[in-house]
Amino acid sequence: MVRKRRKRFLGESNTAFAGDGFWLLNKVGQNIIFVCSLALIMWLPGRSTAQSAILEKFSLDGSRNILEEDDFGIINGHITTRINYTDVATISGLYAPPYASSDFLMEIRFFGEKVPTQQYKWYPMEVKRSGELHGVRFTTSTVLAAGMRAGLMEITLENKTKENKTIPIQFNVKGGLDYVPHWDFARPEATKPAPAIEVGNSLVKINSAGVVAVRTDIPGLRWFDLAYHWDTRIDLAAGATRTYYVAVAIGYRKLPPESDLKQPTELVKAMIADPKKIINDARQDYTEQLEDLYTKLPKFTAGNKRLEAYYDKSLLHFLITKWKVPEFVLQPYYGTGAVIGGCVANYLWDFGIPNELFPLYDPKSSKEHIKQFLKIDITQHFLFDPMTGNANGPWYPVNQDKIIELIYYYVLHTGDAAFLSEKVDGMTVLDHAVKNAMFGDDGPDKPVTLVDYGIEGEHHLELRRGYPYHGIMPDLNGRRYLSYIRVYELTQLAGKPLSYLPGRAEGLKKLLKDRLWSAKDKWFYFDIDGKKDLRWTNIMYMLINSPVLDKEQKEGMISHLNEEEFLSDYGIHSISKIDQAYDQVDIDHGGGGSYVAFPSMISQQLYNEGYQKAADDLLQRHLWLAERLPYWGDSHPANFIGYRFDTPLQSTFDATAGAQSVIFGIFGVKVKANGEITINPHTPSFSPDISLKGLKIRGNVIDITANLNDFTVTANNKTYRSKIGKPVVIAAVD
Repeated sequence: MVRKRRKRFLGESNTAFAGDGFWLLNKVGQNIIFVCSLALIMWLPGRSTAQSAILEKFSLDGSRNILEEDDFGIINGHITTRINYTDVATISGLYAPPYASSDFLMEIRFFGEKVPTQQYKWYPMEVKRSGELHGVRFTTSTVLAAGMRAGLMEITLENKTKENKTIPIQFNVKGGLDYVPHWDFARPEATKPAPAIEVGNSLVKINSAGVVAVRTDIPGLRWFDLAYHWDTRIDLAAGATRTYYVAVAIGYRKLPPESDLKQPTELVKAMIADPKKIINDARQDYTEQLEDLYTKLPKFTAGNKRLEAYYDKSLLHFLITKWKVPEFVLQPYYGTGAVIGGCVANYLWDFGIPNELFPLYDPKSSKEHIKQFLKIDITQHFLFDPMTGNANGPWYPVNQDKIIELIYYYVLHTGDAAFLSEKVDGMTVLDHAVKNAMFGDDGPDKPVTLVDYGIEGEHHLELRRGYPYHGIMPDLNGRRYLSYIRVYELTQLAGKPLSYLPGRAEGLKKLLKDRLWSAKDKWFYFDIDGKKDLRWTNIMYMLINSPVLDKEQKEGMISHLNEEEFLSDYGIHSISKIDQAYDQVDIDHGGGGSYVAFPSMISQQLYNEGYQKAADDLLQRHLWLAERLPYWGDSHPANFIGYRFDTPLQSTFDATAGAQSVIFGIFGVKVKANGEITINPHTPSFSPDISLKGLKIRGNVIDITANLNDFTVTANNKTYRSKIGKPVVIAAVD
């Protein structure tokens, strides 16, 4: 079963061009261009040291990669494509919302064969490959161009022999094209046939959805339509080196007038006219995006470099899920997924997870995405569509908790209390928060009760083996405690305190223990129509730092964090190994591993509640993610190094929870409603020296350095020194 949850334009000017090339790209702003270039594994001459350093930080050597080809791609915010890394010159699938060619294939053979890749390296917008065949060295680099649905690939052939070579070259070019009006969980199936016409050194594939054009400067190619082949031969002298370029363009929902059919071909010509500049501009653009990431979010350094890499790779997911597509309802738009077109829709479950961190990175988008979710009925649906903003899918019971957290942390971390008075769909944001806090509640004049989520509660974890988890669920009811408290704080900020909310929170806490806590099992029951049962799910650990639990409950639950139950060498299991519902295949919530954000979220809860040893142990088990994956997907196993194959969600927005847990867990940063900031570091035993530089929050700029004994905080040119365990409080900035 594929889960419902897990289960590109030229729009901006291409400043890489001057003169006619620049004018062309602006004139036909609805075209998509994809230019392929096959280049050196080493950086091209002229690349700056600054470019190299920051891009290398986010690279992954192919020898470490565990993603299969089907899930391995690059993205630039306008277009994404798959890189078939087992040979040096194949790409497949073009996804550039609202256009897509899911069956696109451009396979380039030399000597009649695909050149096996001997070495490759991934960067977010580029993959370099190299290999050798019959004494000829082939080095390639596929680069997506800055600010466009475009890219560049450059082929360098080096004859390493002492003989002249005649090299047959064959392109296998296939694929349809469609305009995709609705982007959901799956990669769109865009395969509408597009017949090819040969025009000089270009192929133009046309259907009613648009045009795909392919062009190369390799001479003498001839198209054989029945075989989808484009063939030629070149001569390469002994010891000689030569470079060629290939371009692909895709665009127009409707066919342009006959006189305009050459435009995609002309655009490709413009790209190839100065390919080295396009490559350099693409690298420089991504360098600037990464540098911008660290102007908005703090730099983290640690004695343990694995932990440092975990933080950095986590942050990258803000960039590789961000779309700048004019047809989308929000600008920019952050999808739940992105790479190779998977799960581009926005799920509240996923978007709501980095709720503390995202307002620091992009506060404007944080606010706009919250408002978009408030425009749909989140008591009925779990996502909105990027093209229309319309709701889709069934209701997830966690929706109410997530929207409240998003509103709460946006207001606390930005200080923008005026947001609570803004109206969305006829109600203020504060009224929306109150409505969601009271969801399932009979009202302030009635005694508080535990919410029975009914059979719809099965949407919460979507377990596959038929074992139930719905009805009165302890994790969802436990979350309601903080929803009441947080919304109460927001009503106070707005000058409209609802005094009944704290009382309902305390009443809920008592009910949860009296009705659902099993002292014998040290765990919580769930209840279906009066029949109680146990489901040992790691989602319960999200309550460890909540006052809804008392000391007995917290320590009882922590006792199950051991290798006989929840832990294995490479992570935490979503369902305990003693639970009959455990399913190795159902990784995200069924047992085999865990939903990607949960380990770091649980670690943060453990750090903040003072369970340092358990937090250190859990976090260390997951550091391998940064070492073996270019980006983190829906979920990963706990008992071996791997990832979930049966999902298109291979780059997920909520992977940013890793960095969030470092800032707000390890460094213990906490913002109060009055603007005070508490800093209470929990230095990991496995990384005794840590620092956070440039944390910008509530008008403060904060640096923190810590070791196992002491820590120092510098905020707004004032320095505080303290012992570990004794928090520093920074007064609110006026």
